Amino acid sequence: MSDAGSIKSRISKSVRSISAYSVPRIDCSVKLDGNESPYDLEGEEKLALSERLAKLPVNRYPDPEALDVRTSLSRAVGFSVDGILLGNGSDEIIQMIVEVLGGKSGRVLVPSPTFSMYRITSLLLGKQVTEVELDESFDIDLEQTLETIRAQDPDIVFLATPNNPTGNSFSEEKVLEILEASGGAVVVDEAYCDFSKKSYIPHIDKYENLLVLRTMSKIGFAGARLGALFARPQIADEVNKARLPYNINSLSQQVMSFALENPEVIERKISLILSERERVRASLERIEEIYVYPTDANFFLVRVPDADFLFTELVKNDILVRRFEGRGRLANCLRITVGTSDENDRLTEALVSIFSS
Repeated sequence: MSDAGSIKSRISKSVRSISAYSVPRIDCSVKLDGNESPYDLEGEEKLALSERLAKLPVNRYPDPEALDVRTSLSRAVGFSVDGILLGNGSDEIIQMIVEVLGGKSGRVLVPSPTFSMYRITSLLLGKQVTEVELDESFDIDLEQTLETIRAQDPDIVFLATPNNPTGNSFSEEKVLEILEASGGAVVVDEAYCDFSKKSYIPHIDKYENLLVLRTMSKIGFAGARLGALFARPQIADEVNKARLPYNINSLSQQVMSFALENPEVIERKISLILSERERVRASLERIEEIYVYPTDANFFLVRVPDADFLFTELVKNDILVRRFEGRGRLANCLRITVGTSDENDRLTEALVSIFSS
């Protein structure tokens, strides 16, 4: 069969031009590559959640609106339940936003480097993506960003703050200037706000075009795949049209309810991570060959003389971190998630041994 007659000829050009998001499968006992919390639920916590899950009628569909969860989240955050939408991770919400709000210019603006799913999702949905390089401090290049907004009128601007993989928060003044200048949606992704203690949710009252994303994945519940959108109710209603039926399963709804009812469980572990973050920073900065970028998140971006070599040596030491295949400004950079005290000690010991030899 010729290519013209093959099923492959039906594949969209926008899909052919990109690679799927992938996570390398490398088995290491110390896993510092995924920006997850290193802390699982403990004995009594896990038992209490298990008892809740055991009562679920898994033969029945979940609540299609996840109303109980959204109501609990509304109380916790102090935001109207009508402006909250839940997704199967933030990834699903990103997809819904691009589907619904990308319909005028067909253009999406993202900083570079940043979370790759903004670009991948937008290209999959046939949008034109413009990337604007961050400045030398990995903050927003405001002049170039505003110039691009004026020239291209993007439907959506994605801003992750703290940013992944750089770890730093963007200047609030710059973010607000982008909101003022944009005719389209400005999506502020706050995946790491529990570690930065900063949020743009209070600004939604002033800016109709502001949408804020949050996730449960970084604070101990990555396996539940839960993301949340906060926006003006009329915007949330429109985005909700792209939501697939029953997108939040019953198990995930119960996990999120448990987390919201037991905030001390989350806060205790966030405090541990923040404490360990400062200890790890001090340890890394004592190693001459490592440059540690400032971070407001639960991970560090570091620059080393040879990232491929160090990545391989760490794997030999049963430690997995994230590398970036030598791309652009991330060349010879690694991203290291803050782990438990024992995991962080093993990391430091391995690094000292590798560089001393």
